[in-house]
Amino acid sequence: MDILKEKVYCSECNQKTNHLIIESYKEFSDPNAGFQRYTSYYIVQCAGCNNTAFVKHWIDEDYYYSEKDLNNQLEWTGTQQIYQPECTDIYEVYPQEPPKESVEDWLEKTLNLEKKNFPHMPKILYDLYQQIIDSYNMRHNVLCASGLRTLIEGVCKELKVKKGHVYKEDGTIEIEGKTGKEMYNSTLPARIFGLYEKGYIIFPQALILNKIKEIGNKAVHSIVSPDTMDLREVIQVMEQILYVIYELKAHKLLEKKEEVQEEIQK
Repeated sequence: MDILKEKVYCSECNQKTNHLIIESYKEFSDPNAGFQRYTSYYIVQCAGCNNTAFVKHWIDEDYYYSEKDLNNQLEWTGTQQIYQPECTDIYEVYPQEPPKESVEDWLEKTLNLEKKNFPHMPKILYDLYQQIIDSYNMRHNVLCASGLRTLIEGVCKELKVKKGHVYKEDGTIEIEGKTGKEMYNSTLPARIFGLYEKGYIIFPQALILNKIKEIGNKAVHSIVSPDTMDLREVIQVMEQILYVIYELKAHKLLEKKEEVQEEIQK
């Protein structure tokens, strides 16, 4: 088999390679027309991996000019054609070679996040989580941050955590200045610590959720757009917490608890 004169893209090798011609068909434009075009169609096979492709090869020529044209008298006479410009060979292959990404596009894509699967999370909360990831991947950072705050509030509501104490970062409970009593209320920070008090999360996770809540507050009330990298880290931490709350209790190792205990006793 003949070899195609030009290397073309192979979708299997993911690069331009030599191709063998399996079948070919050629078309020619009217030889009397001023604009000349020659088109060839090929079914080809990659010489490296034997992958099959379709190639369209066409040649365009500029107008032929008469002697008067060359003397700047722009009048087409169709007579003696004494000038023929260089031909341009164009090869189009199908499947086509994907466009090359710019460095900026590549960096943007590497920042994107894939949606995690949380089969035990309530559907309404999982739908909200998916919208958060979509917003982040589209760099709608304000919407993403406000969605994270809403998700935290939704988790508290779904788990029926209506109140809680308010803690300092050192783990001690805040004291109300006027009454001298421990702070215990239904604000979102208190409900987040309520998740800790009810055993859904550990104390450092409660502190982090309150930090995420603050980022969401700034997005909602002050229209402050968080940094993309910071938001990426926040989402990943949030995903870990959601896994602990909804998925860890359903882990397959816990389903085999009796078997594990028997093995330990042995």
